[in-house]
Amino acid sequence: MTKIDVNECRDSSINLHELKNVNKKYTFYYDETNNERKFHLQKGKFNIKIDQNFILGGLAFEGDKKEFKIKELFKELNLQKNITEVKFKYIASGNFVDVLKSKKINLILKWIDSNNLYLHYTNLNPLYFGIVDIIDSAVVSSETINGFNLMYLNDVKNQLYVALNDNTEYTEAMFFEYDYPNVDKDKIEKFIENILDILEPYRDVPERHLGIETAIQILKTSKRKKSLPFIQDQTKHVLMQDYSSLYINPLYMFKNSKHYFDKEDQIQKVLNQYEFVDENRKLDHYEFVDSKNHDLIQLSDVMMGLLGKLYACVRQNSISDLQKILYQLDDLQRENLNIINKLTWKSQRECSAFLTQIVSYEERAREHILLP
Repeated sequence: MTKIDVNECRDSSINLHELKNVNKKYTFYYDETNNERKFHLQKGKFNIKIDQNFILGGLAFEGDKKEFKIKELFKELNLQKNITEVKFKYIASGNFVDVLKSKKINLILKWIDSNNLYLHYTNLNPLYFGIVDIIDSAVVSSETINGFNLMYLNDVKNQLYVALNDNTEYTEAMFFEYDYPNVDKDKIEKFIENILDILEPYRDVPERHLGIETAIQILKTSKRKKSLPFIQDQTKHVLMQDYSSLYINPLYMFKNSKHYFDKEDQIQKVLNQYEFVDENRKLDHYEFVDSKNHDLIQLSDVMMGLLGKLYACVRQNSISDLQKILYQLDDLQRENLNIINKLTWKSQRECSAFLTQIVSYEERAREHILLP
C-alpha cells in the first residue's frame, strides 16, 4: 500500500492559488457523467465522444450532519412509481437548450439553492488533458524554458489544442501511427513535422499568431534534439488510463471533510492501494456507497447530467452561436440558467477549490457566455 501525505500534495496548491476554506469540514457527495473509464485509441479512433467532457462532482454542505427534506422534493417531481432512484435521465432529455425547458430541473435547482448546498466538480476535457504533454515536453527541450509564465504557457497549449481539435480525424490518425503517447525517439522528427503541418495555417490568424508561433518554435527545437520526454516511454495509444486522479485530488485537498462516492468498482480498486495520512494521522474520510441509499448522490447525478449537457453545448458551439442561444431563451430557460450561474458563483466564493477546470482557454471563454 502506498502512503499519500495529503499535506505534501496540497500545500503548494493552497499557497499558489491562495485557496481559502479548504481546512473546513464539509460533506461531499459525488457522481459523474460521460465516464468511459479510459481514454485511448482503438483501431485508429478515439474511444470516446471527443466533444464531451468527463465531469466528477455533485453537492456539498458545511459540517457533517444536516437534515434535508429531500423526500418531499422527490414527491414533487411526480416521477413514475416504478422508478426507485432519481436520475438525470428521468428528469430531462435532449440537448442543453432542451434541458433548460424542464420544470423538474427548475424544482431541483430552486431546492438546492434554498437549502444552501454548494456545487463542486472537476470538469475535464480529455483531449486537452491528453495533448498538453506535447507542449510541456517541448518547453523542457527549449532553451527559453525560464521565459514562460504559466498564463502564457497555457495560451500556447490552448492554441495547440484548438488546432488538433479542429482536425480531429487527422489527429487520431497521427496519434495512432506514432503510438502516441509513446512516440519512439527515431520517430520524433516525423511526429513533430506532422504537428507543424497542422499548426501552419493558424499562423495567419491574428488572435492565434503569437501562441502558434511560440508552439512552432519550441517544437522545432524539440525536433532538432529528437526529444519530447513526456510522450516517450508511456503506454502506447492510452491517453488516460483511468480517472482515479480526479477522485484522489479532493481527498487530499479537503482532508477534514467526508466524501461519499457512488459505487465505482474500478476506481475503488485503485484507491484501495493508497493510505491517506495527515502527518501521523491515518485518514478514513471517504466511502463508496450505493446511490439508492443516498438521496444527495441521486441529486448529484442530476446535477452532473445537467452540467454534462452544459459543457457539451460549450464544446459544440462557437461564441457567436452561444450568444444566439442565450438571446433566444424563454423565461423558464433563462431562470434555470440564472440559478446554475448563482450556484456556481456561490460555490466559487465559498471555496474556489470546489470548482476545478481542466480545459482550454477557448472553452473558458465560451463558458463565460452562458455563465458570466
